[in-house]
Amino acid sequence: MTALLSGELRRLLSRRMIRVLTLLALAGIALAGILTFVNTEKVSDATLRQRAVDAEADVSQCLQGGGPPPVAPEPGDETLRGADREDLCRFRYDRVSDDRFKLEDLKGILQGVTAPLVIVAWVIGASSIGAEWQARSITTLLTWEPRRGRVLLAKVVAAVIVACVFSVLAWALVSAALLPSAFLHGTTAGTGGSWGRSMAAVVGRGTLMIAMATTVGFAVASIGRNTAAALGVGFAYFLVIENVVGSFLAGFRRWLILGNSIVLVSGEDGGGDVAGRSVLVAALYLSAVAMVLFGVATVLFRRRDVA
Repeated sequence: MTALLSGELRRLLSRRMIRVLTLLALAGIALAGILTFVNTEKVSDATLRQRAVDAEADVSQCLQGGGPPPVAPEPGDETLRGADREDLCRFRYDRVSDDRFKLEDLKGILQGVTAPLVIVAWVIGASSIGAEWQARSITTLLTWEPRRGRVLLAKVVAAVIVACVFSVLAWALVSAALLPSAFLHGTTAGTGGSWGRSMAAVVGRGTLMIAMATTVGFAVASIGRNTAAALGVGFAYFLVIENVVGSFLAGFRRWLILGNSIVLVSGEDGGGDVAGRSVLVAALYLSAVAMVLFGVATVLFRRRDVA
């Protein structure tokens, strides 16, 4: 099994797709780091306090009838419709510009990065077996290792390892790319011990999500014998079923993949507008979906003709 897994890892890492995804990720992370640094600034606490004083003075002047008139509510904007003058004055003037990058916001950024990484994991899982079917190299592999269950297990484990390592490195590089903005154009306030534990939890839950997305993509591609099958099924499911069922049957959202994924990645019980769904149950449910699909793929792989 070790030799089989090692061979699958080398096969997957040598594919051009992995190199392309790596280059795209590096370019995107570098661009994000540069743009964040350019669009942030170092602001002292004294400057922020002065800006707050100036904003309050502008509000007072507005309330007394001086200065430009307050902004009128936009048509259809119920939040400002019928507001009195004080609300309008504060809406326009009571804002303190703070362009610092706050390192404590990194948790939310990594959670946001998880979404594209899940898509990448799905693609890695689907293509790792779909390309084998398209190239008909699966037949050659089975002449060397006829135990089909071991072959499929080695392939999915290799895909999960590659996708998880890819994601962990991406999270680490995103964090590193944002550190110059945090230390030179920002603040590290609020990054105590609990923040570090929450960051570790984000990466842990995200890695679990990546592993399950890889397995599901792999299983669907194996069942359909094509990478495009997994991509098509995924697109149709999330575009049609998730939107239609989630919109009209709110009580059924707890059984949809997207809602449970949001609960898991956010780490908040009932997140993603899925009432009553805990993080633990979401993780167990998504794991069960991945295992059932992989089980179906394994049964079909053992019984079908691969020639």
